[in-house]
Amino acid sequence: MRESLIRFLVCPACSQDLTISDASIIGNEIKEGNLQCRGCGQVYPITNYIPRFVPKPHYHLFRETWRNFGFSWRRFARIYTDPRDFLDWIKPVTPDFFKGKTVVDAGCGTGMHACFAAEFGATDVVAFDLSSSVEVARENTAHLPQVHVIQADIYHLPLKADFDYVYTIGVLQHLPDPALGFFNLVRLLRKGGCLSIWVYGFEGTGFVRYVVDPIRRLTSKMPLPLVYMMSFAPTAVIFLLTRIMRSVRNRLARRGQAELLRRIPLGEYLAYMSQFNFHYLHNSIFDQLIAPITKYFHRQEVENWFRHAGLKNVEISSRNQISWRGFGQRVEV
Repeated sequence: MRESLIRFLVCPACSQDLTISDASIIGNEIKEGNLQCRGCGQVYPITNYIPRFVPKPHYHLFRETWRNFGFSWRRFARIYTDPRDFLDWIKPVTPDFFKGKTVVDAGCGTGMHACFAAEFGATDVVAFDLSSSVEVARENTAHLPQVHVIQADIYHLPLKADFDYVYTIGVLQHLPDPALGFFNLVRLLRKGGCLSIWVYGFEGTGFVRYVVDPIRRLTSKMPLPLVYMMSFAPTAVIFLLTRIMRSVRNRLARRGQAELLRRIPLGEYLAYMSQFNFHYLHNSIFDQLIAPITKYFHRQEVENWFRHAGLKNVEISSRNQISWRGFGQRVEV
């Protein structure tokens, strides 16, 4: 932990400021130590450079999700250097948007998105996750002094309402209460701050809901190494389908009939995913199979979140006809 992180932190129990104590400093970072609340006196450990804000009583709420995705992100720890998928998830946000901003990566996984945010010019990126993937995120972002990794629960956030931009990609759909997670992220925004979310859509996902989901309910309870090995077979099939759909897309484009791709079930999605390699697709398929909780949202539900939060300049857009991107700005605090 870098000492500069302290200005963003509060006690998740009472929202009072924290002080650093018993610090073991290596280089310019705190490797071990404690963060103590000036109000209630609660102590939160700093272990292996990472502040830990997840009280043991809360573990049971997310135990399976924490275990499964932690395994996934450690297994797929390799950092991707291509930001195209990230930028597509957070449209209409562009790289220039990040310059000079304080940012929260909510559900950071391996930390690859936090790397992009920092490289695009963010002054500070606070990346949090509930799972043990924070160990991987810390390793992957250690070379970026503006990235701070913490272990925290989205329902009990240890962060001040002082950020220019918050994004969360593929997290809300795996929460017991997605709406509560959304509104907790809104509270982190300062006046003028912006929020981006990406969630699974209900519209266009009939195959996934009726075919993949019943399989997921079984595989999410199976031994993770076994599911990892099993996931190679469907990944190979999807990999082949993406290449076929890319050929179909290119052929339709040459004929001036690109819009016909929308009529093919999952056509746009498969054509889009054809730009990624087998390892990337394997990661996506494996994540689909291990999620204990997966929810799908109608467009109206996503719109309602933004409206009830009082966000303005809202943009809700479809991504590959199977998911929703949402963007909004907090104009009042």
